[in-house]
Amino acid sequence: MSITVATIQTELNTSIGDSSTDRISAAERLQAISEGTVWVMEELGNDLQNFTHELDYFETVNYYKVTTDLADLLDGGDLRRGKDDQTQSISRKSSRELAVEIAAPTGESSWCIDRRDNDTYIAVNHSSKYGYKLISGCNGTTDGGGTWALDETTSDATNLTIDTNEFKEGTASFNFDLDVSQSTNNRATITNSTLNDMNLSSYEDISSFLMWIYVPDVTNFTSITLFIGSDSSNYWSATATTDVDGSAYTDGWNRVKIDWEDMTATSSPDEEAVDYVRIDFNYGAGQGDDTDYRLDDFQVVRPEKLTFHYITWKLGVDSSGDDVFAYGATTDVPYYSGSYDQMIYPIAHKAASIVFRNLRLFDEMTLHENEATKTLSKVKRIIPSAKTPEVKNFKIFGLNFNNK
Repeated sequence: MSITVATIQTELNTSIGDSSTDRISAAERLQAISEGTVWVMEELGNDLQNFTHELDYFETVNYYKVTTDLADLLDGGDLRRGKDDQTQSISRKSSRELAVEIAAPTGESSWCIDRRDNDTYIAVNHSSKYGYKLISGCNGTTDGGGTWALDETTSDATNLTIDTNEFKEGTASFNFDLDVSQSTNNRATITNSTLNDMNLSSYEDISSFLMWIYVPDVTNFTSITLFIGSDSSNYWSATATTDVDGSAYTDGWNRVKIDWEDMTATSSPDEEAVDYVRIDFNYGAGQGDDTDYRLDDFQVVRPEKLTFHYITWKLGVDSSGDDVFAYGATTDVPYYSGSYDQMIYPIAHKAASIVFRNLRLFDEMTLHENEATKTLSKVKRIIPSAKTPEVKNFKIFGLNFNNK
């Protein structure tokens, strides 16, 4: 069966021997039950708290911000490939160790939860079964075939150079400046109309285009627009107003992702003969002359679907099915409802200990605290933890113990 908070409240009333609201208000009861539930969840971290999130993993993207998508994330549980791709285990590592492995890649697939700057990321180091296709490494004007050039007629881009000092991948990046009086359009365009023909039929509508852009000052910067296709009359196009994580652009390097499925086709581009690219750096009318815009590592990537199992800290849902992180009504439905309803007993005892603590009745508080711990231990024996322990496997770089 399924239960509501009202069931826990009935047990709580029995434990404290009082169903009236003369000493303990309805709001105080809900607060105690909420706190008791949080305590149980923190102690257990078991499969009843296990939820899943589908992650599109791109071969060259290691960090995925989930601050908004997984607002209820308490801890990570597991990261799994598709059921037919379980050829290797994806190990959990510490964020520090994973950062080392990303910088010096190993053959082991691994993941971690990385929290920084008030944001939460799933970090992954994994060789995807799909890999990626590099369109241009931006290491030279003929990188990828054809010739990369600026539109110095209908855009404000000028002075294209190969920057071997500031780049993200390879050995260089494209560097150019802005002369806003050069055109009447608020954009700077770099283009290549003679790329080596690419057959992207296996990527169409299921892949994304990734690139690194460098913006020296984002005050007036607005977006990136990508045009890619058979020629300047037959192409797909879309605009990205945020970076790969959905965050606002910042001064310096930004990773940009444009999903093919979101692109609009103009005329009849041929996915089997793609040789035209145009990239617009867009800005507002307040933009002034500037220097050192950059482009690097332009690629197309098909994501691999990974399933992230995580431990939720939401207490349940309300009567409308919306998530709740503190109970606000006796009609709210606890997260374990219908799965293991006996959870009401450790929660009710914990809530009773909280009530007695607030009433300064410490003997009664201790009695119910002990009962809560005892009944919770039974749950621990029945329902396993959903947490995956971190694997410790630091390596000494520079030494090869396999040499004879």
